[in-house]
Amino acid sequence: MTRGTTVTEVRTDFLSIPLDRPLVTAAFPIPAIDTALVRVRTRDGHEGVAWSFAFGRGRVASLVAFIEDLAKSLVGEDALAMESHWRRMSNASGFIGRRGVAALAMSTLDTACWDIAGQVAGLPVHKLLGGSRTRIEAYASQGLWLDRTVDELAAEARDLVDQGFTAVKMRAGLPDPREDVLRVRSVREAIGPDVKLMIDANQAWDLKQTLRMARLFEEHDVFWLEEPIPHGQVEDYAVVAAKIPMPLCTGESNYFKDELLSLARTRAADYVMPDLMRMGGVTEWMKAAHVCEAFGLPVTPHLFMEHSAHLACAVPNAVWQEYQPWWQPIMEEPVRMVDGHIELSDTPGFGIRLDASAVDEYRV
Repeated sequence: MTRGTTVTEVRTDFLSIPLDRPLVTAAFPIPAIDTALVRVRTRDGHEGVAWSFAFGRGRVASLVAFIEDLAKSLVGEDALAMESHWRRMSNASGFIGRRGVAALAMSTLDTACWDIAGQVAGLPVHKLLGGSRTRIEAYASQGLWLDRTVDELAAEARDLVDQGFTAVKMRAGLPDPREDVLRVRSVREAIGPDVKLMIDANQAWDLKQTLRMARLFEEHDVFWLEEPIPHGQVEDYAVVAAKIPMPLCTGESNYFKDELLSLARTRAADYVMPDLMRMGGVTEWMKAAHVCEAFGLPVTPHLFMEHSAHLACAVPNAVWQEYQPWWQPIMEEPVRMVDGHIELSDTPGFGIRLDASAVDEYRV
């Protein structure tokens, strides 16, 4: 064992990061970003930082408890033995199931260890993983929610373009499909023909509704339609992918590489969206991305841009990073955006520096 990288402490903080206003999707409202923040510390003074989240304090409380339980197996072990840790945590979670809260807990510990690995190597994680890119195009996902009026949507969309984004994502899934079509038309007119438009229905529809809505959206040049039906209906996703006129994106709600393999084998998506916490961290996320690569499928990371942009720059088939600034309030320095791209620095690890006063302010 490399004694300097022995884990000596795992600290977990329960944070509730406020939003300017509650967000509304077809699936649920989002009043705040309730987060389990994890810091893994080693004997030689390195500290790896990661987090998972859920919507609701009770859910995050259970997540914190699970992280703290799994962390006991990490203390005293070499932080750099990520494969061994991942397998141990997976096995420990087997009785209650590796998916759900177990995957979210595993993700924080695994990702924090990769942060430490980069620091020890003196390399940013994207270079540690063999990447040659230092930037990834990002689409704006921080606005265009269902609670906005049509006029608010148009103004918000124009503002995102003025900020330099070359692609924006809006939400759909209102009870009246005519309202969804009106809102899509309004956003397309606001951003013009050259900016890409993604639409996320947050699993609001069934198969027939999806096919109908895709036809209604077609004239508005939709870049992709995202997660229109319940994520587990893989066979229906394959039907949708084959029949709708725009590309189909899904994967953010799926767990581990085996579920993404199922999407790939059935051609159930044109873009696959692996989620860092549902993949159980960096170790499994990279394997999932390479599974998609083997099937010629591009990946586009879901959320966690502070970590996932590094992973996107380390695989050849990543095409977009979702820009969602929910955790920027606890950072000393914001993610760097230049000409619609997230630009990564050469700071070892993930380059995350927490704002201690903000962490204290948002601690529950």
